[in-house]
Amino acid sequence: MSEIIIEAENIKKVFSGVVAIEGIDFELRKGEVHALMGENGAGKSTLSKIIAGIYQADGGQMKVGGKVESFSSVREAVDHGVSIVTQEFSLLPDLSIMENIFLADPGYYKHRFLQDKKAMERETRSLLQLFGMENSIDPRAKISQLSVAQMQVIEILKAVSTQAQVIILDEPTASLSVKEIAILFDIVRKLKAEGVAFIIVSHKINEIYEISDRITVLRDGRLILKGVETAGLAQSELIKAMVGREVQDLYGAGASAARLDWRNEPVAFEARDITDQNGYTRGISFQVRRGEIAGFSGLVGAGRTELMRAIFQADPRRGGEVLVEGQRVTGKSIRSSVSAGLGFVPEDRKTEGLIQELSVLKNIGLAKLADRGGAVLNSRAEEADCEEMIRRMEIKTANIDLLVKSLSGGNQQKVLLAKWILLEPKVLIIDEPTRGVDIGAKSDIYAILRSLAAQGMAIILVSSEIPEVMGVCDTIYVMKEGRVTAVLPAGEATEETIGYYSTIGGDGT
Repeated sequence: MSEIIIEAENIKKVFSGVVAIEGIDFELRKGEVHALMGENGAGKSTLSKIIAGIYQADGGQMKVGGKVESFSSVREAVDHGVSIVTQEFSLLPDLSIMENIFLADPGYYKHRFLQDKKAMERETRSLLQLFGMENSIDPRAKISQLSVAQMQVIEILKAVSTQAQVIILDEPTASLSVKEIAILFDIVRKLKAEGVAFIIVSHKINEIYEISDRITVLRDGRLILKGVETAGLAQSELIKAMVGREVQDLYGAGASAARLDWRNEPVAFEARDITDQNGYTRGISFQVRRGEIAGFSGLVGAGRTELMRAIFQADPRRGGEVLVEGQRVTGKSIRSSVSAGLGFVPEDRKTEGLIQELSVLKNIGLAKLADRGGAVLNSRAEEADCEEMIRRMEIKTANIDLLVKSLSGGNQQKVLLAKWILLEPKVLIIDEPTRGVDIGAKSDIYAILRSLAAQGMAIILVSSEIPEVMGVCDTIYVMKEGRVTAVLPAGEATEETIGYYSTIGGDGT
C-alpha cells in the first residue's frame, strides 16, 4: 500500500453558525488520484479548501506526511507541497500569463521579474508545451485576452509550476474541450507516475471512472463513502450515495412518451446564413421544429457559443437573419429578440446570467421586467411568479429573498432557467445547461427541458458533454471551425461519430 501523505480526521467547519461539514475522514496516498464526489453543497469544496489552507477547520485534525498541520494560508500550504486549482479563477486579468504563473512563488517571481523576464517567458513556454499551446499563446499576453478554457489551463499550470506533491483540482474540466481534457489527464498520469497525488472534485462521472483510483463521497456535509476503489464501485451505487436515491433515468428518456412528435410539427425557428461580427461562425443555417430539442456539439472554439449569441443578438452579427414561427426578427437588440419569442440562457451563469448580489425573487423577475419595460416590480405579482417557478423548478432555497449567490450551482442554474421560462418563449437557447451542476440537479434540469419540449417549446442546446447531447437531444449539429460539419439524428449518433466530425471530418455545410 502506498504511503499516506494526507490524513484528515473528524474534520468540522462552521460558517455563520451553520455546520458545512462534520465528522469527515479522508486520506490521500502518494501517487494516487482520489475523487471527491457529492452534490453541490455536499462539502467537497469546503474540505478541499481546508486541506489547501483557504479555510481553517473548526474541529478535527490533519496530518501531512505524518505530521499534524493546520495551514493558515494558501502560501503555507504551497510551502508544504499542497496546491489547489479552485473553480473561481484567482488570475489577475491585467498581468501577463507568465507573471500570473510565477506569482505562485513570490520569491521566484520577484527574482525573475526584476532580473530575467526572458527566463520567465522561456519557462512559461515550457509549461504551455504540456498542453501543446506553446505556439498558440504568447506568455506575455494579458489574462484578460484569454478565453475561459485558456484561463483554466493557466490555473492548472500555476499549480504544476509549484512542484507540488499534492494538487487539488476543483472542477478542472468544466471549461475544457475533449482534446484539452485528454491532455490534462495525460499530464495527471505522468505526474502520478512521479509520485504526485491528486484530489479531483468533479460532477462528471465518466471522467472520474477514467482517471481516479479511489472515490470518497460526501452528502449534506457528512461522510457517506470513504476511499472506495473506483474499479469496484458501480456507477449506480455511486450516484445513489451522492444523491441519496436511485437515478435510473438520468436523461429523462421515460418522459418521451408524453412528448408530441416534433417531426410532424411546424418549424418554430430558422437561422439563415448567420455570420457573427468576428467571423467565428460563417454562413450557418438550420431549422428547429416545435417541440424539438436540437443540440450543438463540438470542441471549445468551434463557434457554438458565438453562433448562439449572434442569433440572440447578445453580440452583433455581420450577416444572416432569424425567423420565429415564420416571422423575421426585426431590430438589432436583445429586446427585439425577446419580443419575437426567443429566450437565452448563457453559459456563464455567475457573470452573465444572474446578478449574484440580488435575491432569488429579483433574479427570476428580471427578464420579465426588462421585456415589459419599466424599473419597478409589482411585488405581489412578482412574488406569485417567483413562488410558482420555485415550485415548478424544484429550487431549493430558504426563502425568495435569499441572495442568489448563496444557492448551490444547481439551484442557481434552475433560477436562471426560471427567469427565462417565466417569459414563456417560443424558442429557448441554452448554452451549457449543466456546467458545474451535480448529478441530481442534472436529472432535474433534463426533466425540465423534456417537459418544455412536450409543451411545444423549441429548444436549442449547446453542450461540451457528448453524452448529454446524445441523451437529451433529438437532432445533433456538430461544429468545427465555425461551420456545421454534420447533422445527425440522435438515435444514429455515437461518441466516435461526433468526435470525428468535431475534429477531422467534414468540410462544413
